[in-house]
Amino acid sequence: MNHPPFNLILLGDPAAGKATQAERIAKRYGMFDFDMGRELRKPAVRKTFDFDRSTMQGKLTPTGIVRAILCDKVAKTKPSRGIIFDGFPKMIGEARILARQLKNTHRQEPLVIYLHVPMAETLQRMMKRGRKDDTKAALANRAAYYRKDVAKAVAFFKKVYTFKKVSGLGTPDEVAARIEKEIEKFRKRTL
Repeated sequence: MNHPPFNLILLGDPAAGKATQAERIAKRYGMFDFDMGRELRKPAVRKTFDFDRSTMQGKLTPTGIVRAILCDKVAKTKPSRGIIFDGFPKMIGEARILARQLKNTHRQEPLVIYLHVPMAETLQRMMKRGRKDDTKAALANRAAYYRKDVAKAVAFFKKVYTFKKVSGLGTPDEVAARIEKEIEKFRKRTL
């Protein structure tokens, strides 16, 4: 049975394995893997947009730049190919922009999956990254801030799209199996 292309917003707690799972899903379903951070690091994007010094030091990218990149990538992705939004959007304004862009380009409403890991596991995974400024207190603050910020986008998506919370605990294969189960249920409903 041929399924139409679908779109997926993959959000989750810090260090929940979003990038790992997005790569697997994109390959499995032939989707375009949209990662805003990766897009912002591309030399062509950096040359096109005027990034000020604060953006280069980890500050938020201006909304106009985020909107331009998002709209360009969605418009250039063939309608016959689904898009996975890898860890994006994290903020309510970005969530609204994405919803508008999907509607304006007549793309199917996405499935939203949130990968959840308990805070203790989040901190443990983040500590393994080994960054110099990653003290336990700094990581806890960063994780709490992230969860508070992304919670607004999650609340928005729960109102407008099919939303599923999936455990990010276990091996990458175990997590992938749980995600794929939700994707297949969603695809069956959208036939």
